[in-house]
Order: sequence, then C-alpha cells, then structure tokens
Amino acid sequence: MAGHRPRDLGLAGSATDNLRMSVSTAGVEMPSRSRLLREMVELLSSMRFAISLLTLICIASVIGTVVKQHEPFNNYVNQFGPFWADVFGAVGLYTVYSAWWFLLILAFLVVSTSLCIARNTPKIMADLKAYKENVREQSLQAFHHKAQGVVAESRAAALDRVAALLGQGGWKAKVQERPNGTMVAARKGSANKIGYLAAHSSIVLICLGGLFDGDLVVRAQMWLQDKSSYAGGGLISEVPAEHRLSPRNPTYRANLLVPEGGRAGTAILSMPDGVVLQDLPFDIELKRFIVDYYETGMPKLFASEVVIHDRETGEAREARIEVNHPAFHRGVAIYQSSFDDGGSRLKLRAVPLEAGAREFEIEGVVGSSTTLSRGGEALQLEFTGLRVINVENFGGDQSASGADPRRVDLRSTLEGHLGSGAKVRSPKHLRNVGPSVTYKLRDASGQAREYHNYMLPISTPGCSCATRSTIRRCASSRRAATPPPRRPTAVPR
Repeated sequence: MAGHRPRDLGLAGSATDNLRMSVSTAGVEMPSRSRLLREMVELLSSMRFAISLLTLICIASVIGTVVKQHEPFNNYVNQFGPFWADVFGAVGLYTVYSAWWFLLILAFLVVSTSLCIARNTPKIMADLKAYKENVREQSLQAFHHKAQGVVAESRAAALDRVAALLGQGGWKAKVQERPNGTMVAARKGSANKIGYLAAHSSIVLICLGGLFDGDLVVRAQMWLQDKSSYAGGGLISEVPAEHRLSPRNPTYRANLLVPEGGRAGTAILSMPDGVVLQDLPFDIELKRFIVDYYETGMPKLFASEVVIHDRETGEAREARIEVNHPAFHRGVAIYQSSFDDGGSRLKLRAVPLEAGAREFEIEGVVGSSTTLSRGGEALQLEFTGLRVINVENFGGDQSASGADPRRVDLRSTLEGHLGSGAKVRSPKHLRNVGPSVTYKLRDASGQAREYHNYMLPISTPGCSCATRSTIRRCASSRRAATPPPRRPTAVPR
C-alpha cells in the first residue's frame, strides 16, 4: 500500500513465497570469459540435470535390488543363461553399487549439487538479512496483490497499529521515513531458505557416503599402490602381497570365513575379476556358533560367540555377535551375515538303478569331492551342503482341483485381491521334515546335476516315499572355483 498523503503508509512484503522479492534462481554467475565454461557450469548446476541423475540412480538401485549382488557366476548362468550372464556381467549388473558408471553418476550428482549450493548460498544469506525497504512506489503499484486506502488516524498511531499486527503474525518489520510518507518493510519465513541449503547439503553428504561405500577407496588404493585382483586358488596365506590391502585401510566391506573352533584374520573383498585380501589388525576366533529354533522348526536366533585377538597389543576380548547386533573393535564393525556347514562328515548309501548292480557306501566331508566310476566314465561327486532342519509348508488344500466354473464366490475373490499384500491367502502348517543333503554329480565336460535328498520318509497326499529328490542342472563354470564355505562371521566396514 503506497500513498502521497502525509498519513499514508507504504508496506513492502518479503515473504519467501513472494517471487518478486526472493533471490534469483540463477544464482551467482560464473566469472569467466569462456562461454563454454559458463554453459557447462550452468548445465551442471541446473535442476533438470540433477533430476536426470537422480532418475538414473533410482533405476540402478532397482536393478541392484532385483538382481542379487556378488553371487557366484554359476548362479547367474543358471538364471539368465550363458549369453545374457556374460552381457549383464560386462556392464556390472552383479556389482551395481561398485560399478564404475554408478560411481560416476554419484560423482556428477555431488558436483551438480555442490555447484548449486555454491551459486545460491551468497544470495540466500544476503536475503536472510534484507528487508527490501528500498523498493519504489511504482514497484508496489505493479504487485498483483495490493490494496490502497486512507486511514482516519495519525501517522504515529497507524504505524503502531501496523507494527502490532505484523508482530502478531510473526513478521519482522523495518521502518523507513520518506519525504512523502513512511515505508514499512516486513519479512517472514526467511528460515525456510535454510532448508534449501540443508536439503542440498544432505544430498551431497549421502552421495559422498555412497562413493566411499562403493569400493572407491579400495580401487584408489589398488591403483596408487599397484595392487591387483587375485583370480587363482590355494591357501590364503600363500596369496602374494600385491593382492593384499593394508590393515590401515580406512573403509571396506569384506567377508571373513571362520570355521567353528578356528581362527582367521584375513577378510576377502569380492571384485568383478577376482578377490582382494584385506589383512585385519586382529584375529577372530569362533568358539561356538548357536542356532535356536521355534517350535515349528523355523530359525529363531543366529549367534556367534567369538574371541577377538588384537595383533598389536595381544589383548583377547570375548564378544557375542547376533544378527543386527554387531561387535566393534578398532573402528571395524563385525556383523553376523550368514552361516554354512563347516565341514560335516557324511556317509551316503548309493543304490544303483541298474539290474544286478550292488549298492555301496560313500563317505566324504561337506566342501570336498570324490570320484565315482560308471563303466568307462568318471563322475565327480561334490558334497555341497547338509541341512539338519528343513521346514516345509503342509497347509492348504492339497487335493484342490483348480478352478471350479460352478463356484462363484465374489466376496472371497475381492478379499483375495484387496487389503494387505502380506496377508496369507491359504492356511500354513509348518513342519520340520528332518535333515537333507545336497550334492552334485559333474561329468568330464564340466556339466553337473545337483541333487537335494531328504533323509527321512515324507508322506504327501497319495504317496509315501523314503526320500524326495530335487534335481537341478548346473552349467559349467569358466571361472576359478571358490573355496568351500565355512561358518562365517562377516567383517564389513
């Protein structure tokens, strides 16, 4: 409101939603004579470029969630086939979060957001202190939202009343005396612009965390210290020094395989073309591995009772590691990530299906293999796993014959499609069916068939059988075989 009479007051608003009085979105211009450089800075700091990068990160994150990461290459061959397994591996879909293109997108997003902050922070900070009291009357008249009137009171009384009303509304006012009246400039919501800086700074912080968590530091050390991935086999102690990282490595995510009753101090970092060994400043001794079950046979608790031996001080400290309850030592978080058979001894009885053939017994250890002869053909028997407990669902109507065209139950149909996606549509009856053993028979060409045999009789509707077998065909691997798994504790950062 602006007037030319002595009792008229002019008001200038400076709220954050007032586009005429807010800081320019262009920000600080790049002080450079190079037009190309100015255009590059303008592109990198633009909102469209940042949104495009965020879209690519979202797509890559979806792929990294759907496709299991850091699995053995044979698993991808079985899932996608040999051709597509090679294609997906070449573009890094099995290690999305450490792929060079994903780290490059994060780096560009850090640069883009940092430039946006650098260009807009000076004007935002200046706008936090400005009241815009020097605005001209012509500018006030050009506002879309404006009003003009005459008050029947003195200038001092009107000024006091306006100041009181602005104060009640949370506005901060500043008065400027002019020859033809009094200008009252008020501002509100300036702190909201701090949210702009905080939001963009958090994006930079999150992206930097992704860069440091995505093997960037490990790869930089490998490049600077002339380290390389190891693709061979053998004992960990025999791996040369050019495939090992220093215990002073500030950040890494690795796995440490520790057998029950054993001790280890060298973790393994999976890389696209092999592995890199990470020497730890301590050893982990696994005293006992604990698995607790519910009455249904479902696992209830996984825990590892360990002793951490510090190499520098010689101190031995006991700790208990559970899922989501890690132990910490020298800045390293030690998690319980998974477990596997630690080398159980197996004794199997083989019954040939050929007439006149005699049954025989085979002994072995999980993780090892033996040779079987069939005529002139030699087969490699690989013992891959032993599961003491197998929980199966025996609930539901096993004898249901599919859709019945005479049955129309609209209510049940709608309830089956509506509501929570986690609800159970058929009753479950979980029961432990006992131990099972998994093994592979591999021929001379490298092709293998995987068998999963239950060791106790299982009764199903219509039959009762002594064992139940699941057969899966496995393609041959063109990569070096990994060592047999042990009961591990994981050592991420």
